[in-house]
This record gives sequence, C-alpha cells and structure tokens, in this order.
Amino acid sequence: MSRLAAPLVLCVSGLLILTACSLERSVTPGGNVTRSGTSASPVPVANSSTESVRLGPFTQVFSTPLPASPAQAKVVAGFRVAQILWEKSNIAGHLVKPVKAYVIGEALYHLVTAMTVNKSHDLVPAGTDRMFKTRVTSLTGNTATVTTCDDGSKYREQNPRTGKVNAAYTPSLHQAYLFETWYMVYISGNWAISSFSVATYPDPSAQHCQP
Repeated sequence: MSRLAAPLVLCVSGLLILTACSLERSVTPGGNVTRSGTSASPVPVANSSTESVRLGPFTQVFSTPLPASPAQAKVVAGFRVAQILWEKSNIAGHLVKPVKAYVIGEALYHLVTAMTVNKSHDLVPAGTDRMFKTRVTSLTGNTATVTTCDDGSKYREQNPRTGKVNAAYTPSLHQAYLFETWYMVYISGNWAISSFSVATYPDPSAQHCQP
C-alpha cells in the first residue's frame, strides 16, 4: 500500500490519498478473495468472516471477523467491498464497476487522484497490507463510522512492467502502522465510503495500532 501525505503530496508508504496521511493501494487485475484457504468471489459478502484478498503481487488482509450484530456486519461488508473495488480501479487506471456505488463524494475524488498519481510514478503495491482492530464505532440511520488499524509493515512497491521493487521505499516501523477512520453512508441499497481520515504515530489515536 503506498502512502500519500496530506494534502495530495507523496509521503513514506503503504491506500489512498487522505486528508492526513493517505493510503493508496493499486493492484493487478483478476484477483480472488480467499477465505479459509479457498477462492471465492472478488467481492466480500455479508456472511464472510476474516478474509485475504489476493490481487496480483498484492494481498489485502481483513483480519478482524465481522461483528456479531447483523446491522454492523453489513456496514463492514460494504467497507471491504469498497476497499477491494478501490484497489481494482487503481490498477486498472479507471473506475471499475461498481466502484461508484461503494466510493462516493470526497472519497471518489481522492480515488481518481490516486489513480493519476499511480500512473505518474509507475508503481503498484506488492506484498501484504493488513487491516486489524476493525470496528463500527457509530451507526445511526443511514450513516456509520468504521475505524481500523492498518499494518503496512510487509507492504512493498514495485514497477508493474519489470517487477522491480522500489528500493527507495523504507518506512519506519511506526510509520507502517496507521489508525484510519472511514465515514460510511447507506445509498442505493449498500454501504459506501464517503470520506476518511488517517492518524499516524505519535498521534494518540494511532498508538494502540503500534506493535
């Protein structure tokens, strides 16, 4: 996962362009979702628990099981779908269907910008990124908030044509662990990301994500 600092400037890596320190993930197309060692649909469903999404040289891991609450589980399932479609759009270099149903508003603007930055640097994510301690912190009507820790310690960047790893990417241990807040809205029958923010160490909210 490559990391971009706010506002819209490159920072040390790991999925997005954020208002604080952003994450941007691009991946190769044609990946599968693996659950308990088996291949499945590239889009998570509401009855999935933990999952590992392999997309070419990059793997996204959702290591926190879905909440026991059916309502909260639907929020997190939509969150996972949005993350995967974001990745697919980045590597494709265009908005893949149905990403605009899962990434909207300010978040969609950042996605489009992230795709442009990826192309200009000729780098795509490789290695593994892991989201953990994921939970729904608020759920009211058609809005919800999801928070998660993000472990990019095994993330790498590589040239998609040559496969060469970007040796210039050397994040510190603390920089590899982020605390993210994702703001969700229920629209057109599913939960979508509308905006987000990221906290980095030594921000107090990021300290509980450190190893």
